[in-house]
Amino acid sequence: MKILLVASFGGHFIQLKRLFEQMQNFISENVTYEFAVTEKDITINGAPAIYLPNVHRESGLKEKAVSFYNAYKIFKKVKPDVVISTGALPGLIMCFIAKLFGKKVIWVDSMANYQKLSFSGRIAKFFCSVCLTQWEHLAENDKRVTYWGKVL
Repeated sequence: MKILLVASFGGHFIQLKRLFEQMQNFISENVTYEFAVTEKDITINGAPAIYLPNVHRESGLKEKAVSFYNAYKIFKKVKPDVVISTGALPGLIMCFIAKLFGKKVIWVDSMANYQKLSFSGRIAKFFCSVCLTQWEHLAENDKRVTYWGKVL
């Protein structure tokens, strides 16, 4: 099984790395991991992460289209069975592409979003296989959102 982990750089990436460290303790046999990150020249456990250019809500339509195309190229190259993202918009785009191709998709909303899901998380919950929040009260009134605990 191949898992593609996707995150914007900063807090999203820190949480994704922590999640990855925890996953390695439980999932080890026949699993390979690849990272796609919105920062150049990043290595994780000695392996280079794939660079995925950043885009955000305020980006223009052209930038979003280019981001979608870049994410698609990465997806086709990596050929993951599962995509996991902690956000933000580049991760959401990759999750959407993976879902279009019938792959399992897991969205883990950022720990910082304790009052409501992030904008990307509110979209992800409609198509991701699993949409997780790190705040129990955010899952109480939305059957599309689940709480399994905190990454940190």
